[in-house]
Formats: sequence, C-alpha cells, structure tokens
Amino acid sequence: MARRKWQWTKKQLDKLNQAQEILNELEAYKPLTLRQIYYQFVGKGYIENKVSEYGMLSNLLKWARIDGYVSWDSIEDRVRAYHNGAGFDDKDQFIEQELDNFLHGYKRNLLQSQENYIEAWIEKDALTAIFKRVAMPYCVSVVVCRGFSSVSFLNDFRIRLTYQTDKKPVVLYFGDFDPSGVEMLEAMKTTLQDELNIKNIEFRRKALLKDDIYIHKLPHSPKALKYTDTRAKKHVTAYGEIAVELDALPPVILEGKIRDAIQSEIDINLFNKEVERHSTELGLLNNFKTRVSEFVGSGFK
Repeated sequence: MARRKWQWTKKQLDKLNQAQEILNELEAYKPLTLRQIYYQFVGKGYIENKVSEYGMLSNLLKWARIDGYVSWDSIEDRVRAYHNGAGFDDKDQFIEQELDNFLHGYKRNLLQSQENYIEAWIEKDALTAIFKRVAMPYCVSVVVCRGFSSVSFLNDFRIRLTYQTDKKPVVLYFGDFDPSGVEMLEAMKTTLQDELNIKNIEFRRKALLKDDIYIHKLPHSPKALKYTDTRAKKHVTAYGEIAVELDALPPVILEGKIRDAIQSEIDINLFNKEVERHSTELGLLNNFKTRVSEFVGSGFK
C-alpha cells in the first residue's frame, strides 16, 4: 500500500517557516505542546484564534514531523502516557542500575526554615513542565487542578496541611482568564474554607490577570468566550468580552511570574542557608556512594 503524502503548498511552507521560527525562539522550553505553539502563532498575528486554525496547525505540524522538517522531540503529548512493563536482561544489569541509583535523588527541604508552606496550583496539565522547571528548585510543589476540583482532591490538600501545622499555607494560583478560569479558584476557596473548615489559607491569583492581557499584548477576542458557559454573563459584566488562556502567555514571561510569585513568599537569606547545607550534604553522600560502589565491585557477577 502506497504511503500517504502531504502536498506542501507555498502557503503551507510559509506556515512551516513560521512554526520553525517559533520553535527556535522557544528552544529552551522544548518539548512544547501543540497548544503552546498555537498561541504563539495567534500572538504574533500569523493566524486567528479559531478552532479551524488550530486544526490546520495540528495537521501541518503532524506532517512537518513525518517529513522531517520538525524534530519529533520538539513537540510532546502530555495527556497520553506510556507505562513501561519491561524487565531486565539479567541480574548484572539490575545491579549496575541499582549502583547508579544508590543515594541518587536526595533533596533537602529548602523551605523548612520558612514561615510559609507554598504550593503552586495550575489549571491545566499542559504547562506542568514550565512550572516544575521553576518551582522544584525552590522545593515548591506543583499541583494540577484540571478544571473544577473534586472534594477528594481538596481533601488531599487538607491532609497535606496536617504535616505543616507550624506554617501558614499559601496557594499561588495560575489559570485561564475566562468565565470558568476565574471562578475555579473561588469555588475551591469556598469548599476549603466553608465546607472543609480550613480558615488560615492565603490564596493568591498570580495569572492570568486582566492587566497581563494588556501589558503583554495577549490575543483576545469576543469569539473566544464560550457563551454556553453559565458563568459567561457574570464574567462579561465584570471584565468585558475578554477570554484568554494561560497558554497564551510567552513561556519566558510565565517563568518570571512563577519565580516572582515564589520569591515574594520566602525569606531569601534563610533559603540560601539551606542551599549551602544541601551542597555540603550532597558532598558527603557522593563520597559514601563511591566507597560503597568500590566495595561492591564485581562481587555479584
């Protein structure tokens, strides 16, 4: 059976060049999601913010990868997962892996001296990689809410707080600026405070804010509003016909907002002292690992 072909027209090649330009600009943030690339297209004025344009770009980038114009590792699907069920070839391979992993991954809690217990909450999973890249070095957990959260999800948060009784909980929230995106945090606050009876949490919405849309010239159009959303009327009354997804914020700006949000909640001097202790501990662990590896040697082969 003959392989299907994609006929590259001049218009499609122009769009391909634009995609390659965006991928080069965001090299440090690869792999990207299709949605992230799409909003860069919209923000630069290359396409309109329409479902049909999203479909066009999806198909174009599919064939760009198949035909070798865009590398496969530039774009990823963060929704679908592969769970490896393979084993080892033999015991020696397992021993070698275990020695490599021995004492690997130690991370001191760099916030243990702080007054605040901080979590970064995001509305959607597609931006998790950017949040982890910024938040993890500060030992701030990243929580993916994925829409209006269940009471089970919020109860898990309540349980986590039982291990932080000497600290003030702070939630840094990042979500879309649309009817549901604005209301999600308010709904979670109501459940946590009024129904689960947790009174001392500080909630800080960090993005998207209405000012972000104008300061960073994010693409917005009344067409992006979902008037089927029961919250649309309230949103339009409060903010006007404005709806923008968090993905539209350029990654470098989003990174800066995450970093600034975290740093505004911590004592940086106490944090740096913990970093110094962590460095000392890593040196001790590495020395011990070397001695154990030398002792084990090839004794099990």
